[in-house]
Amino acid sequence: MRTSRTSRWFMIAALGAAPLGAACFGGDAGGPVWTGPSFSADLVDPSQPNDSTTHIYLSDGKLRVESTDTSQLGALVLDPAHKSTLLISDRKKEYLDAGMFTSLVTATFGPVLRFFRPAGAGDPCTQWNTTAMPFAAVSHDKSHTPHFTCKSLGSDKVDGRPAHKWQWIDDAKDGDTGTVWIDDRLQVVSKADDRDDHMELRNIKEGSVPASMFAPPPSYKKVSVTSIMGSLMSGSKDKASHP
Repeated sequence: MRTSRTSRWFMIAALGAAPLGAACFGGDAGGPVWTGPSFSADLVDPSQPNDSTTHIYLSDGKLRVESTDTSQLGALVLDPAHKSTLLISDRKKEYLDAGMFTSLVTATFGPVLRFFRPAGAGDPCTQWNTTAMPFAAVSHDKSHTPHFTCKSLGSDKVDGRPAHKWQWIDDAKDGDTGTVWIDDRLQVVSKADDRDDHMELRNIKEGSVPASMFAPPPSYKKVSVTSIMGSLMSGSKDKASHP
């Protein structure tokens, strides 16, 4: 089983791209990372049936992203209201407390989730273009700052749920185009297709997510960022003293 590209991207965005998000959006958590309705779902790539599934949970301003391939990524839990960012490993039965990076991680995920849930039931490109504007302010190549135009393709269904289908065109990238489906009830992107990527939400469950999904199991060992850095430094010193 392969780890899904979506899972890898979420984790990389959280830890690796956080400084970029902070530069573009001020590095301020700015309240909850999720202001939409509570729900959970399976996130899959229909073109890669052998990829592991990604589970997402969004409730009360919090986000949990986890892969079914627990040998690789585990789960990320983001709770800006409590300045908490956790990386949970079910395989090792431990979790990393990265709370010091919460504002940076939130600054990265905030724009991502605004793309994921365009405001209102109308043209999603309106919200996408507004979200992309801060990137234009820091971009060195203004010709490739995204600017989207959307065309309604009417009503459709995704995994049995009513949705509105849209074609989008990136006016700044030689007419790159793709298709998205916006779920009628949740107003989130429930399916997306373009030349390179494919995504679909399945098994959507509406309603509050149990609080336990946003906390590590009590029996798991807490590992701090500072302790990991200390171990790395100690390992480096040992190598230096034993060439």
